Amino acid sequence: MLLDRLAGDVVYSPYGLTRALSVIREGATGELRRALEEYVAPPEVPGILSAQAAWLAPDYRPGPKLTLDTGPLSLEAINAWSNEKTHGMIPRILEGLSADEIAVITDAEYLDANWQHPFEGTGKAEFEGAGEVDMMHVDGRFEHAGDAVRLPYAEHDLRFVAMLGEWHEVQWRQGQGVVELPRFTTTSALELTDLLGLPLDAGRDLDQLIDGPGDKALGRILQRARVDVDEAGTRAAATTAVTMRTVSMPMDPFHLIFDRPFTWAVEHAPTGTPLFVGRVCNPTQRSD
Repeated sequence: MLLDRLAGDVVYSPYGLTRALSVIREGATGELRRALEEYVAPPEVPGILSAQAAWLAPDYRPGPKLTLDTGPLSLEAINAWSNEKTHGMIPRILEGLSADEIAVITDAEYLDANWQHPFEGTGKAEFEGAGEVDMMHVDGRFEHAGDAVRLPYAEHDLRFVAMLGEWHEVQWRQGQGVVELPRFTTTSALELTDLLGLPLDAGRDLDQLIDGPGDKALGRILQRARVDVDEAGTRAAATTAVTMRTVSMPMDPFHLIFDRPFTWAVEHAPTGTPLFVGRVCNPTQRSD
């Protein structure tokens, strides 16, 4: 689980990450396709507002496997899209674009869900390592385990699962009880490229996705996410950006010195027609 490799207070969307990488998987071939086999597009989930788009540099076009709406590769446009699709929760996904990044796939997820049993009676309480926090209370019948609870939302068969300590398997049962949960907001800006361990070598594996000059490779895999949990419910959003970069064809530098006799021509470039030709044996001597 990716969460095990992320430290401290963090929020991310595995759903959004999988959706973004599934776009790359659909168009990838070779080693990259094999590395992305687990990232199959998940089913649509009622209650989640999802959106995707692709952003291309001027010399690049959608390949036959890219079916998303596309726009010009513009930092301002990408961030404005993220702000709109997440209802202002993720106003920026990218701080900049490098010169070799020629395409970006973006995925946005937004949730606004009310509790089936709203919390009430919020008061100050101690939270280990953090001092006093705003602790919410709810009394109801819930699925629970010794150190975990499932709290249903009012619509779309969604639920919030809270578990003391690290994530682990539990045996769920129904019961009447009181749940005390702190009101909280968490935001994260994650660079996931190294954590995912996907191949980043340039080649032809992305040619079905992006059509244009140069060998192509995955660039950065980024996600920004936010969650707000309060007495009424949960608002959460995430934008994932997967950039693709190009590597120009290698060019060997050269240093050519015309320091011995040479021939030359002035030609018509489109047809190769020689207009003037000659030879130089002694550049300082003027011939008749």
